[in-house]
Amino acid sequence: MPDTRVEPHPAESKPASTPEALPPTPGEGDSDVALMHQASSGEMTPYAILFRRHADRIWRMAYMILHSTSMAEDVVQETFTQGLSHIRSYRGEAEPRTWFSAIALNLCRHILRDRKKEAQLAGTEKLDQGVRLHQPRARGALTSAIRREGNRMLTVALGYLTEAQREVFVLHYIDDLPYDDVARILNIRAGAARALAHRAKLMLQKKLGVSLETALKE
Repeated sequence: MPDTRVEPHPAESKPASTPEALPPTPGEGDSDVALMHQASSGEMTPYAILFRRHADRIWRMAYMILHSTSMAEDVVQETFTQGLSHIRSYRGEAEPRTWFSAIALNLCRHILRDRKKEAQLAGTEKLDQGVRLHQPRARGALTSAIRREGNRMLTVALGYLTEAQREVFVLHYIDDLPYDDVARILNIRAGAARALAHRAKLMLQKKLGVSLETALKE
């Protein structure tokens, strides 16, 4: 008697089982503001999520101001250390990203002031706006991007700006903060922030020889 069994078509075969995706970390889908309030009650997981969301952004901002990867690393660590120490003072008037940026900017200012004092005590040549170039060291994809020629030239060109212009430029164009938040951090009016950013943009385009949009895409 002939065998009447029907072999399953390959397309009809049951696919191999795949491992189930791990459940998301509690709090991953929460807003930054919600995470800040959770962290202020003593929970560490929400603050760890905030660190993962904003650490690279703070690092790039600090690097653009200080031109030092190691100092930028220090600024990131100290920003979140200070943030945790003062988290109970957060009232939600500003977005957490703005709050962290303000802390980081103050730390950068202190470092620049210390550099100037050290240079004066050592009798070295005055540094342009307190900026000294350092050879970048590896920091994954982010550092690789910044070390490309266009971004390196942009970073160097920032030294031609005044301190106020540089801070506004980094906060708005690099940190992607709106002018209202930039003004709040620097304690100036939004119109003044726009004017400083415009002058910074014109100066950088003149020094770089290309549009700012092109430089930022390099």
